[in-house]
Amino acid sequence: MLPLAGIRVLDFTHAIAGPTATQMFQQLGAEVIKIEPPEKGDDFRHYTEHAGLPGMSVPFAAANFGKRSVTLNLKSAAGLRIARELAARADVVAENYRPGVIARLGLGYQALSEGNPGLIMLSLSGFGQTGPWRDWGAYDHIAQAVSGMAIMNGTDAGPFKIGIPVVDCFTGYLGAIAVLAALRERDATGQGKAIDVAMLDAALKIMGTAASVWSYTGEAPKGTGNRGFRLVATAEYYACADGWIALGANHQHQIEAMFAVWGKADMLADPRFATHAARVENYAALKGWLTEYLLTREGADLEAQLNGAGVPAARLREIGETLSEPHMSARGLVQHALLPGYERPLGVLGPGFAVDAPGELPRVPVLGADTDAVLDELGYDAAAIAALRDEKAI
Repeated sequence: MLPLAGIRVLDFTHAIAGPTATQMFQQLGAEVIKIEPPEKGDDFRHYTEHAGLPGMSVPFAAANFGKRSVTLNLKSAAGLRIARELAARADVVAENYRPGVIARLGLGYQALSEGNPGLIMLSLSGFGQTGPWRDWGAYDHIAQAVSGMAIMNGTDAGPFKIGIPVVDCFTGYLGAIAVLAALRERDATGQGKAIDVAMLDAALKIMGTAASVWSYTGEAPKGTGNRGFRLVATAEYYACADGWIALGANHQHQIEAMFAVWGKADMLADPRFATHAARVENYAALKGWLTEYLLTREGADLEAQLNGAGVPAARLREIGETLSEPHMSARGLVQHALLPGYERPLGVLGPGFAVDAPGELPRVPVLGADTDAVLDELGYDAAAIAALRDEKAI
C-alpha cells in the first residue's frame, strides 16, 4: 500500500509549483481532486508541446497525471458551495492564488478549518503571505532574478537564468515536505494548520551556502561558471574530440589518479600543479593544458577510464540520451501514464525515491472528466448535476 493511501487532497493549484506539490501526494497514494475553471481549465493545459486531445499539453500532463479533474465556477454561489463541501471532506487543501484571493472567496484556512479542524492548508505564492512584497507576482525567472541566482549563474556576458523552472519545482517539493510534516503533527494532535511557502524563500533555500557566505563575509560569492566550487581546473567542463566531458577531480588523490591513468603523473612534479593552492593560483595554465589534451580524447573513453580509476567524470548528455541508458531502467525512475487521445503511454518520472508501484497506470485527466463522479460521491443526483451544469456552476 502506498504511504498516503486514504488521504484526500483538494487541489486549487495551477501552472508548476502547486501542481508539483500535489503530484507528489498523488504519487504517494493520495486522492487528488483538481479544481479547474469550466471550459478552459488550468492555463498550463495549453502550454508548449501538445499531444493527445486539445488542452492536454505535455508539461501539464507531466505535473497532473493521476489526479481527478472537477470543473467548478468559483464565481457562482453553487460552485463555492460545492468547493466548501469538498473541503469539509479533505485532509489537505492546496492553492497558489495571489495572497488573499482564496480568503476573499471564502475558502481560506480560517473559514474552512471551522468545520474541519484537522485540515491542512498549503498556500504557495511568489513572495509569501506576509511581508512588503506579498502582492508582487512571480514566475520562475523572476524568483531567480530577485534571489541572486541569475547573477550567480551568469558570466561576463551578463546574468543567466537556469534553463528549467528549478525554483517552481523546488517550491512544490518544499510544500510537499511541509504538508507531510503537518500530517505527522496532526496524527499526534488532531489539529491542522496553514502552511505558507514562497518561491523567493525556496530560491534562497537553494542558495543556502551562498547566503551563509554573505552573512559571514559581507560579500556575495561570485558564480564559478562551469568550474566546481573548489575552483580548480580539474573539476570543470571541457570539449573533447566528440562532445563534452565533465571532470570531477577535486581532491589530491583524485588528481593523482587522473594524471596516472593518462600516463601523465609527471604533471604533479610541476610546482604549479603539485598542491591544491598551487592549482588554484595557476588555474589558467592548467586549464590550458587540459583544454588541449582533452580535445584529442573521445568522451566515452574518458568516462570509462576515469571512473575506472575512481575519478568522477561524465560525458555531457541531452536528457533523452540519459533517460535511455540502462542505468535509468535499473533505477525505475521512468514510469508511464495514460494520455487520452494518444496511442502509447506517456513517459513520466516517478517520485524520485522508491515506493510501491501503482496497481495500474495513472491517467492524465481530461478537463472536467471526474466532475459528475465526484458530485455523485457528495450525494448529488443526476438531476441536480444537470441543473448545476445548466446554471454554469460546473
